[in-house]
Amino acid sequence: MEKEEIPFQGFNEYGEVRIYEHGILPHWRQEGCAYFVTFRLADSLPAQVVRELREQRHAWLRMRGINPEAKEWKREFARLGDEEQRDYERQTTDRLNRRLDEGYGSCVLRRAEVREIVAEGLDYFHGERTWTGDFVVMPNHVHVLMTPIPPFELEQVLGSIKGFSSKQINMELGRQGAFWQRESYDHIVRDAEQLEAFQRYIQNNPVKAKLSAGEYRYASAEYGVEL
Repeated sequence: MEKEEIPFQGFNEYGEVRIYEHGILPHWRQEGCAYFVTFRLADSLPAQVVRELREQRHAWLRMRGINPEAKEWKREFARLGDEEQRDYERQTTDRLNRRLDEGYGSCVLRRAEVREIVAEGLDYFHGERTWTGDFVVMPNHVHVLMTPIPPFELEQVLGSIKGFSSKQINMELGRQGAFWQRESYDHIVRDAEQLEAFQRYIQNNPVKAKLSAGEYRYASAEYGVEL
């Protein structure tokens, strides 16, 4: 699908910011911003790796006097400065992405017909609910740049895409049950420089994971950057 130039607006440090709390990460929201999003298959990480990642997160929190087992840990986390919160977010997602590239789980996104369903889902709401930018469908996860179009929120758009694609893929594979992991990971793209860095990451991810042509689906996009 050919796309027109996608508008890009960087993060405004003086603008209104909302925090959507769900799962193990805070999710920063600002209207008009692009997001670098990662979502993964439900079976993409074995229990041992999930425990390892959880222990690393918990160690980070305990070093800052936060008990990760307490019900109110997110309230304590919210009292940290912005830089510390973003460091937690960055380290958590960097570790996750490295482990995803190791290729755990069924990796059914290697199948061309399954990848195309995901790509169709990513493009389905383009220009209506979201601007869908660069994306790569890896064997067990997806990276995509997205800018929600008001009044739609990122979590609403992702929920629709994941719901649509999981239903179609389960029918294609003759299976039932959860297909995607519930929580997705997202970063606000702060400026044009970071946008280019995320575009490079998406393009280079198959090379880093040592994939062959035909094991992934990549699409690029052009952005019009507001200066």
